[in-house]
Amino acid sequence: MLDLLQTGKYGVLTQQKLLGTTSNNITNVNTTGYVRQETQVYTSAIEWGIGSTVTRRLYDQYVQRELFRDQGSVGFYDAYSTGLSTVDNLLSNEDTSISSALDSLFSSMHTSVQNTPSIASRQELLTQFETLVDRYHTLNYNIQNELNDINSKADDAITTINDLVEGFYKINQKVRNLSDKALQTDAGLQLLDERDRLVGELADYLDINVTTESDGSYTLYLGNGQLLASGDTYAVLQSEKNVLDNSAREVSLVFQVPAKTELHIDFNSWGGKLGGYLSAADEMRQAMRDLGQHALAFADAMNEQNKGGVTLDGKAGQDLITIPDITGTCNNNNYGLTVEFNKGEGSDIRNVDYQVTFNDQNELEIYTVDGEGKKTKLDLDNMPGVVIQEVADNPPVTSATHTDGTHLEINLAGHGITLKFDHSQREMIAAGNSGDTLVFGAQPTLHAAYDIKLNISKPEDFAFASAVKVKPLGHAGTAEATLVGVYGSSSDPADPDSNQFGIYIDANGKPAFGNNAPNYVRYVEDADGSNGRYVVYHVADNDGDGVPDLDDDGNPTGTMTELGSAPASCNGREIFANTNWIVNGPNGQPLADGYPGYDVNFTNGSVVNGSSFAIELNLDGENDNSNGNLLAQLQQEDMVYSSENHRVSFTEGYADLTSALGSAVMSANTDLEASKAKLEQSQNLFSSMAGVSLDEEAANLIRYQQSYSACARIISASQTVFNSLISALM
Repeated sequence: MLDLLQTGKYGVLTQQKLLGTTSNNITNVNTTGYVRQETQVYTSAIEWGIGSTVTRRLYDQYVQRELFRDQGSVGFYDAYSTGLSTVDNLLSNEDTSISSALDSLFSSMHTSVQNTPSIASRQELLTQFETLVDRYHTLNYNIQNELNDINSKADDAITTINDLVEGFYKINQKVRNLSDKALQTDAGLQLLDERDRLVGELADYLDINVTTESDGSYTLYLGNGQLLASGDTYAVLQSEKNVLDNSAREVSLVFQVPAKTELHIDFNSWGGKLGGYLSAADEMRQAMRDLGQHALAFADAMNEQNKGGVTLDGKAGQDLITIPDITGTCNNNNYGLTVEFNKGEGSDIRNVDYQVTFNDQNELEIYTVDGEGKKTKLDLDNMPGVVIQEVADNPPVTSATHTDGTHLEINLAGHGITLKFDHSQREMIAAGNSGDTLVFGAQPTLHAAYDIKLNISKPEDFAFASAVKVKPLGHAGTAEATLVGVYGSSSDPADPDSNQFGIYIDANGKPAFGNNAPNYVRYVEDADGSNGRYVVYHVADNDGDGVPDLDDDGNPTGTMTELGSAPASCNGREIFANTNWIVNGPNGQPLADGYPGYDVNFTNGSVVNGSSFAIELNLDGENDNSNGNLLAQLQQEDMVYSSENHRVSFTEGYADLTSALGSAVMSANTDLEASKAKLEQSQNLFSSMAGVSLDEEAANLIRYQQSYSACARIISASQTVFNSLISALM
């Protein structure tokens, strides 16, 4: 009878426990992070019918780990694609894109060039230039705003991550300190649910891997294997602006216990929303560099060609667009760097940043830094044209760290820039030897699209007429002398001898020939008719009218200086480009590349011994459109750096920019959809075991109620038996 009563009692208590577990599942069906519970019942070894009960959470830890990884993937691609989509739309939208503005500008230019005296058509072209420059400004400004937003989101994500990691660490410690029996209580099970909830939220922001230790605690690792938190320690994320690039974030791990230690982590290692934000920010900065490179190439090409012409006012063409110098950064505020863009080298400008170091090994090192942060050291010794020189300070400057009176300048030939430091190389290397390596950063293109400004204000300022023109001379033969174009000019009116090109701009703003500028060409042969060549001369212009002194028959009367000759094999094409010069440039230096900055043809017919022509200044800009045609032809020229020995047109360059970003967004959207599908699959698989099914719980409720009633009947039966026994004894 006692056994019967005990069996009934334990049966009732067990069914009560089962009913409690089922009720708990039902009431928490909508609770975030709740994992379905199950109470398992074991038989008794001492004939009480039922032994111990164990309540546990029902889930598959391997599916859960997969779920965490899938959450990180969705978080990454969602943050990445959302951040870039706006920028992609800005760059590709016809109302805001550079491509449509370029088309309108060159269309207007072709119209204006065909009617050079027309102020109305010139004004329309000026308006198109204003529109294009404004487009560059607006795009850079808007991308910068998007970059600021994405950086703010990254900062907010870091704050959230730190709160989650700290909360996880505290609960993880509690779990580790509880016994197995305590973890089976409602409080213990709630701790486990809360810990998994925190890890699940953390998995949205980071690429997380979870391992379970023997003491029941979790250890969290980043996707690259770096420890984030465990039962013994945890790290918080610390965000700082890059010393050399304030638009970039550097995120590091700072472990809080047992002692604070800091680790710098590459942004590619974070994953999740944070990784998506950081990667999107990186792409935005690269888009700004690409846009700046495009703006600089366009501005430089237009400037150089316009300076090869004469305006409607008869003055030498000037820069159409102002390209300002860029201020670099340094990890020591006592030292400075300025980046100057080399005129005429816009097609060499790269869409990269630069880093210059002066270290304790007495070394000067220059690196390019691409969009992914990869550094490539420049081999300065094997880069043709690179000039590293000390230049006297003008005006003189002295400071506690600068007493040499000179400063270092590095002309990076092939990159289109000159690095100008405010200290000498000796002083900067000495600073590096003191223990702290000097590190300079330069971002020539990052904000260049915003920095350029329109330099002209009048429609007359377009230099459609060429600065020089060819003067046909009477000669035997049928060849025609034509101007190929003017490509470069100098601007030191005080000293014509110092000018690198044949044409300079005088004090009145008009084009003028420099000393020894080529202005007369004669085809000559030896007495036997061999060794034909185009001999290039400078003929004196004593009256200063821009025309070499010739008699009525076209023969020079002024002093003739032979400058060089081009072989007959050039067939009269681009004579100066094929000339072997026998004179030097200013101060005995070699002539500048592209000297004299203009070129001529002697073609479309035959030449004979003595055939000649003269080159004179063009001081009438009204009825000549030869330089305007060259300006318009820039639309088809390859002027934007793409890769080593490869340039593309302005239209192609912008198309490359938009297609690269568009492809990244499209790929991210595709990956996002795939990740969402995978996440949904993992969620369904996890929920199939861990989720609460109301139908199943309702069935269990009925079953356990029936069991409870049956066990209660056992107690009732034992009472009846007991009463019967007592009655029999009385």
